[in-house]
Amino acid sequence: MIGFYDYTVILTYLGALCGLLGISMSIHGLYVNAILCMAGALVCDTLDGMVARNKKNRTRGEMLFGIQIDSLCDLVSFGACPAVMFYMLGMRAPADMALLGAYCLCCVIRLGYFNVLAMEAELGTKGDYHGLPVVCLDVMIPAVYLLFRLVPQGYSLWVLRAAAALFGFLYILDFKVKKPVLWKFIAMGAVVVVPMVILFIWFPA
Repeated sequence: MIGFYDYTVILTYLGALCGLLGISMSIHGLYVNAILCMAGALVCDTLDGMVARNKKNRTRGEMLFGIQIDSLCDLVSFGACPAVMFYMLGMRAPADMALLGAYCLCCVIRLGYFNVLAMEAELGTKGDYHGLPVVCLDVMIPAVYLLFRLVPQGYSLWVLRAAAALFGFLYILDFKVKKPVLWKFIAMGAVVVVPMVILFIWFPA
């Protein structure tokens, strides 16, 4: 069988499955559940690198394989999943679909470039990030969806359009982003948790 099979890939694959489940939830109109799936993908993406780095005696092949599958799975969870959700929420005009396509292409470019930098840095992404990491829309999507539900109906789609355009552009813009430390992870968690609590109370569907 091709591929590498050890415990370091489990969380990466679980993240991809969370993304696929989130797509299914969006198709069925269960948007809060879809956001929960994206949150699960975020957790898996945060932890899988830690697990892999702590494995002793990793081969070069395992490291390279880990870099590639991480980006491929991220494309599902942080590219396709929010794009499908935005489509199901109403971004279905030709211009909207072009915007969602552009967003996904920006994710592809960002992840491909990330892989190049990772391999050039001797199989490890050292230093700062170049461009905004593709997880960022999923971090903000509870707040984006909450704003979508709260603004007047005539303006709600513009919230989604602005999010897709802004994050897609920032994914491919060449600027340095410091890697998060513990307090930044806590802050990002608050960005996710607070809107999620509000959504569960007022907008359970």
